[in-house]
Amino acid sequence: MDYSLGKAYKLCSVKRIDRLFSEGKRLKAYPITVMFQETDEEMEHSFQVLFSVPKKRLKHAHDRNYVKRCFREILRLNKATLENHLTKCNKKINFALIYQLNERIPYAELEQKLLGAINKLISEIKDEN
Repeated sequence: MDYSLGKAYKLCSVKRIDRLFSEGKRLKAYPITVMFQETDEEMEHSFQVLFSVPKKRLKHAHDRNYVKRCFREILRLNKATLENHLTKCNKKINFALIYQLNERIPYAELEQKLLGAINKLISEIKDEN
């Protein structure tokens, strides 16, 4: 199993990001909001992700960077379930993980919340079939 989360997994295209936020669906798994959209565009992997921690929520850059680093690490270690489901359903998605809490929470709690959000996303994709 490949545990890397390289550049091919990052959502960088401004057009795709604009389309995601204008046409995408919203999923709330407090304290994380997931914006996702199915896409037909050619991608190397079955998903691309964008991490967002608003300055309005966490004022200090080191807190925002910590949360984004934790998001990347948690997704890197647990991406297999999402990738397996998407390849089984033959779908490709773009999604954004947006942090909605006003304080920094410990890694273990953040991991629990993010895994819950990913499971909610998987069940939402199943319901669309």
